[in-house]
Amino acid sequence: MKSSCEIALSALHPTQTAVGKITVEERAVRMSANMDFVKYTAKRPIPVVQAPDGGFYLTDSHHLASVLSRLGAGKVTAEVIGRFSEPRTFWQEMEKRHWVWLFDPKGNPIKPAALPRRITDLQDDPYRALASYAQDAGYFKKTDAYFMEFHWARYFGQRMNWQSIDRMNLLAAIRQAELFACQPEARNLPGYAGPCKANSQ
Repeated sequence: MKSSCEIALSALHPTQTAVGKITVEERAVRMSANMDFVKYTAKRPIPVVQAPDGGFYLTDSHHLASVLSRLGAGKVTAEVIGRFSEPRTFWQEMEKRHWVWLFDPKGNPIKPAALPRRITDLQDDPYRALASYAQDAGYFKKTDAYFMEFHWARYFGQRMNWQSIDRMNLLAAIRQAELFACQPEARNLPGYAGPCKANSQ
């Protein structure tokens, strides 16, 4: 049974290795550090599961948690959507439910032990940020597919040879993403919006 509770943000364990810190910083600028974080997150609680050791693991909202951490949030409202009691099968159950992303930013598989322990330990994945901007621009559509932004982030990274992305070249990277998103190679990715228009080639 699902239940909501107040919990220290620092007590939540990530289930992915990275976030797009460009988008995290942008969202943090638009929010107030003086807000009531428990009340704010009560509108849409952060989903977590309780592991056999009693720890709480995020199943989503890593970017929001990173924003709130940057703003200095202490406690937040979380919704416990699952509880597990068997240590031997915990990560298998997490994978089966698509509640963990066991890959590094370049798509290489990792072991659960390689996941960061705290929100503040999340790596920066600029291609995950690029995928967010590409989705917002309509270059691919939002779907219910699990971790779809990471699939697009990997695709963009591979096509762009993992070139460095920062605020200085972000707009150029977004323009590149627009061209890659409509290519035939992307048609099997979730949210593919269709082939490129002739005048955009």
